[in-house]
Amino acid sequence: MKLRRPVGFRVVAVVFAALLVGLAAYLIGLQFAAGGSVSGRLRIGVLSLLAVLVGAVFLWYGLQRFQVDVDRDGWVVRIGGYRCDVRWTEISAVVIENRPIPGAGRRVVPALYLVPEAGVSLEAPSDLSATVDGRPAVRLFDLTEPKIDEKEFVRDLASLAGDRLAVRVYRLSLVLLSEDARTLLNSGKVLPACPPGAAGARTHRWLNRRRFLLFVGWYLVAVVPALLLTGFAARLHELLGAAVAVLGLVAVVAAYAHFVTFFSHATDLVDTESAIYGTKLVPTGGDLHEGKAVVLPPGTKRGYGKAWLLGFPHVVMLLGDPRTGRLRDHHDLRLLSAVLRESPQETDRAAARELDSLAEQSQSQAGYPAEPGDARNARLWISLTKAGRVLAWAVVVGSVLLAGGWTLESTDYLGGGVVLLGAALAAMWVLYALYRVCTLLGAAWQAVRRK
Repeated sequence: MKLRRPVGFRVVAVVFAALLVGLAAYLIGLQFAAGGSVSGRLRIGVLSLLAVLVGAVFLWYGLQRFQVDVDRDGWVVRIGGYRCDVRWTEISAVVIENRPIPGAGRRVVPALYLVPEAGVSLEAPSDLSATVDGRPAVRLFDLTEPKIDEKEFVRDLASLAGDRLAVRVYRLSLVLLSEDARTLLNSGKVLPACPPGAAGARTHRWLNRRRFLLFVGWYLVAVVPALLLTGFAARLHELLGAAVAVLGLVAVVAAYAHFVTFFSHATDLVDTESAIYGTKLVPTGGDLHEGKAVVLPPGTKRGYGKAWLLGFPHVVMLLGDPRTGRLRDHHDLRLLSAVLRESPQETDRAAARELDSLAEQSQSQAGYPAEPGDARNARLWISLTKAGRVLAWAVVVGSVLLAGGWTLESTDYLGGGVVLLGAALAAMWVLYALYRVCTLLGAAWQAVRRK
């Protein structure tokens, strides 16, 4: 196996580095051409140095070597400045388990660790050093870093590592089971995505429409005022305009993270198929016997529409449709209830009683006709609407470029900085547009093949 980091991310990093270095060169050249004051040159020197340092970080990431080769002899690792050639006889275990991402709340990613035999040192740098089961180990990479199919990677690695491989991520551990064992393990314990089929596609569209309205509100209430205030402030004094620009950028990013992503978690949960593995709920996480399970009625958590929710207390599962409020199938609800009922914690047992009550309500809905429609065609329409986001982002990028041109008329440096920011956003927009168009063409091709 030969593992490499995706080229696209490296190209974007190099492009950003080049833009930042170009910004620094532009500011320095403009200053000397204009023959500015000493204090002005000092300010520009500091800004230019900052741009060069940030650009160097991006360039370091873009050019950082990532080469991991695995065969029957062992591992050849070249990650940044770390070099390691290790044979299988020197490896005690290869472990794939989830690790939390610093600063990302409860988000985790599967990572691969090498645990050497006693007395063997892999001499890993501090950023790759780790501990697995109380033993020193090396965290080589997250499975999201190289360009791989995770399940195929696990199968190939199992054929090389044999008994040394330990996979502790549920969805990946199933790859190692035989078909009979997988069926036995999942029998009666799989909780399908909710809502299923065409109803799920319609709920996706419903959530996307609301996200688009939030996007429009974000543009009108955050982006446009930030650009206008920057321009007017720059006419009074360039430093005042720069301060307003920085504050405006922070406000725009914070508003996007808080409001435009309002329905993002609900959208992710609509696609999530869960399973009960012992007392664990995977992949969303949570122990059903930990005493933290709660059943939340509609409206308790904003951003989930009319859906009942299962939380720990953070939301981990939709118990109903956010669009219509229709509950999950009563068999799914009773399956959850049966596990919670066995918990030693009263909180979990109380949640089980609420789930039983919801299951009775869900059973009374069984006579309701299912919503007609083809889920596959609906998902093609979703790909089309997501491709429409390219146009919405084009308006944002165009607004930044226009604001930069307007500010350029009354400032020496700030206008050029805003224009270069717009150019960086335009480069990202081009990559995003290509991604969305390719996704749409792929969905259309699959629809044609099915017909």
